[in-house]
Amino acid sequence: MRVVVLGAGALGSVYGSWLAEAGAEVMLVARRPHAEAVRRRGLEVRSYDAGTKIYDVDATDDPAAAGDADLVLVAAKSFDVPGLMAAYGGRCSMAFSVQNGVDQARPLVERFGPAAVEGVSMVGGTLVGPGVAEHSFGGATYVGDIAGTAPGTAARIADVLPERITERADIASVQWTKATLAVAAMGVVALTRSIYHRMFVTPALREAFLDLMCEAALVARSEGVPLIDLPGPMRVQTFTTLPRTQALDVLREFGEHLVATGQTDVKVSALQSI
Repeated sequence: MRVVVLGAGALGSVYGSWLAEAGAEVMLVARRPHAEAVRRRGLEVRSYDAGTKIYDVDATDDPAAAGDADLVLVAAKSFDVPGLMAAYGGRCSMAFSVQNGVDQARPLVERFGPAAVEGVSMVGGTLVGPGVAEHSFGGATYVGDIAGTAPGTAARIADVLPERITERADIASVQWTKATLAVAAMGVVALTRSIYHRMFVTPALREAFLDLMCEAALVARSEGVPLIDLPGPMRVQTFTTLPRTQALDVLREFGEHLVATGQTDVKVSALQSI
């Protein structure tokens, strides 16, 4: 299997390493310093739970040179996507994005048609420097067919990394649930410049996070999309319906868990962009 990762910064590099480990031929499309470093010495990924490894992947800073692929993974910031889509001339049979946002599949549908599915990532990554990425936060990845997708495409993507990617029939609920979390987390960290775990161990930030999450949940429900509790500690449906004091206690415990497990250098994408 050949995989092209468009926008291989922090998160794209982490996924690229997983795909390479699974036996795929991986091409990273990245900014020039990162691409050149990867070509010289390989892709170094430091994981909070698996140590440091070097991966043999290819890299380029020219989307037009990336070529056709079985799978295209889009990991760029939303403002970079139009340029990447225009410059990348390759074809693929499967495509998904790990961007935040409830409308992130639209450019893929426009570009790749029935190959495109919806994707949701709960994974955290940081670009340490050229050629070096850090997998800083554990989390699942979800994919789901949408209107116009060739039947079974999401299932085929999940089969590529069965231990890391899960197919979901309710992908719209998954996407809005992640968006509700993202709105709250990114709002707090962008305003306060806080590392992720501090949002939960600091009382005032914890309260702001819960307030923003509850407000975002109202938007999802007004759109007719039911929120859900995904596997893991961040149970959005529960948090947005629990009594306030109880929800705050659970969030505090989550922050303490992050500290206890060494996940104390997590910078969400909004903070990395500032």
